[in-house]
Amino acid sequence: MKKIIIGILAVVAIAVIIYFGITLFSSNENNNTTDSTLSNEEEQAPTDEQNDDQEMEDFTDETALNVMKAYRQAFVTLIDSSDQDGLLSEFESINDVRNHFQEVMSGDLADWMTESYIEERDGQIYLIAKDSPTWLAEEEDFQTEEVAADHYTIIQEQQNELIGHVEMTYHAKWREDKWIISEIESVQLDQQVSVEQKAEEIIRALANKEMAFISNTVHEEKGLLFSPYVYVEENAITFEKNEVTNLLEDEDTYLWGNYDGSGKPIELTPEEYVEEFIDAEPLLNPDEVLVDSFEQRGNMINNIEEVFPESKVVEFYTEGSDEYEGIDWSSINLVFEQNEHDIWKLVAIVTDQWTI
Repeated sequence: MKKIIIGILAVVAIAVIIYFGITLFSSNENNNTTDSTLSNEEEQAPTDEQNDDQEMEDFTDETALNVMKAYRQAFVTLIDSSDQDGLLSEFESINDVRNHFQEVMSGDLADWMTESYIEERDGQIYLIAKDSPTWLAEEEDFQTEEVAADHYTIIQEQQNELIGHVEMTYHAKWREDKWIISEIESVQLDQQVSVEQKAEEIIRALANKEMAFISNTVHEEKGLLFSPYVYVEENAITFEKNEVTNLLEDEDTYLWGNYDGSGKPIELTPEEYVEEFIDAEPLLNPDEVLVDSFEQRGNMINNIEEVFPESKVVEFYTEGSDEYEGIDWSSINLVFEQNEHDIWKLVAIVTDQWTI
């Protein structure tokens, strides 16, 4: 009987030892797993050094150049991807283009770029043919100024025949993880001198038939109006900016108005019209240049101010010859209006001459 009891007790003891052994082993396994997990989590947790990588990038001259290059490239990409008609087949909607712009600029600026340069026609997206925005001249000097820790300005003075003499200010702001262009400002410098200089350059271009140069001075929205007399008719013919470049190659006949005296229609090709009404060569050395000063030279009513009330007008005048008792005098009025960037652009060429 004792042997039986001892045997039972031995079995129970072995079972207890096995149970606690398994429990202890399982506990150690769990502890090891937990330690391993904690170790991995500690390895994956961002260090202070990694957190520093997310801090704002210093705004240096190199940063400014990179930001301006990205801003320009966003627009150049559209030009490169468009076909000869301006079709942007890679974009399904205007909003797609807006999102493209917002990669490098603020929402407001992206809206302006989209409204100014993109249109939808027949369910397809097109790039509007017009002057591109004024970019930073990377090879020229510029200054950066701190407005706030996350806001800098890039300032550059520029001057050429297209934009005149302007000070451009590009606002750069830190957005999430990069610098973007948020706003652009331009201030016209020496406006009066700039208009006169542009007018002189246009007269030279007219004398040399350099229509591509003239096209670059034309108002982007209003185009270029031609009037054979200083009384500008309501239906005076107007060409879009992009049509001016090859205007003299246009073989179509247009109605430009009616001849003074006879009343016959002036039906000419653009080249014929320029030959007959815009003789700019004598005006390379004019007898008089007037700016916003109108002089009644003939019996034709001058209504330029009424048609273009917010314009600046530069008139080039040459006296007539003794041979023709002075009646062969002529003048060209170049009419300018400001565009959305306050830059003076050519909107009309109005000629004046002796009339019956």
